Amino acid sequence: MFCMFLNVRYSNAKLMHVGHQFVAENFDASKMSGLLEMNAYHITPDKGVGIFIFNNQANLEKHLPDLKMFFKDYEDRFSCKCSVETGIVNSELFYKANT
Repeated sequence: MFCMFLNVRYSNAKLMHVGHQFVAENFDASKMSGLLEMNAYHITPDKGVGIFIFNNQANLEKHLPDLKMFFKDYEDRFSCKCSVETGIVNSELFYKANT
């Protein structure tokens, strides 16, 4: 599995919640072929992390420009700085509970 890690630092911590609401209402994950999972984490009052997991590298690379464009607009709307990194899930340390 291939991942995009989105690190977001807000200049105004009060905008994080509003920003998360914006993504929930405006980001259409159904248009991203091969997107297996998307998670968002509130790390500190002014820092968040998003993780997008794709089934293969081709799908990650296909959608990476669109993701970067969406979050460039997000930066402008919510007075924050977004940085993007990509990586691979370490299958030896990957654990998902069966519920």
